[in-house]
Amino acid sequence: MAGISGVSNLNNYSDSVQKMTGLTSQVSKLDGDSQSRKSFSDYLTTALSSVSQNMSNMDQSSASMVSGNNSNLGDVMIKMTEAQLSLETAVQVRNKCIDAYNDIANMQF
Repeated sequence: MAGISGVSNLNNYSDSVQKMTGLTSQVSKLDGDSQSRKSFSDYLTTALSSVSQNMSNMDQSSASMVSGNNSNLGDVMIKMTEAQLSLETAVQVRNKCIDAYNDIANMQF
């Protein structure tokens, strides 16, 4: 019973933090329906599609700048920086996943 009230207290704390900050949580409640929860692969797919979208936006912005359709260099540079940061983040997540896999593979039972 103590575990259930702990989860309830955690959800109440989460709700009060969301009300104070004005932010909404994208993560489902801890004691909610298990079918509404996202798996790691769902989060990974969403993140990779976001990286792909940032790269596409950068390509389109660069192409329109070169062709003369867009004369705002600031927007092009912002999109290039966003794409660069999202790609670097994806590479670091990949590296951490590989490190975790190697740690698990090297465990002795």
